[in-house]
Amino acid sequence: MSLFDKWWDAANSQDRSRMAELLDDSFTFIRHNTGEELNKDEFIDYLMTGIRDTVKAHGRRLIYENDQIIVSHSVLDGPMGKNAVMLVRLVKDGKIIRQETGSTPLSV
Repeated sequence: MSLFDKWWDAANSQDRSRMAELLDDSFTFIRHNTGEELNKDEFIDYLMTGIRDTVKAHGRRLIYENDQIIVSHSVLDGPMGKNAVMLVRLVKDGKIIRQETGSTPLSV
């Protein structure tokens, strides 16, 4: 199973320990809209707040994956409206070390 699929499964099942295993201890998440950085624990805490209950992902697709990078795209629909989101994850030694997003608002 690819790292992309392993992450998707762990995040959707809200399995904190599995998510933690897939993220490097030096993991950083960069918020596209503010530039704010979250570390591994902060990022997992954010995901565990129920964000998946308020934001729905549609059309999730893997664009590219190798042992250094994962690029995916989806449309997110939630409190901030409907947005096309590109996720870029850097990978090192089989773990995700960095994640950044790019988002484009979509008209309804």
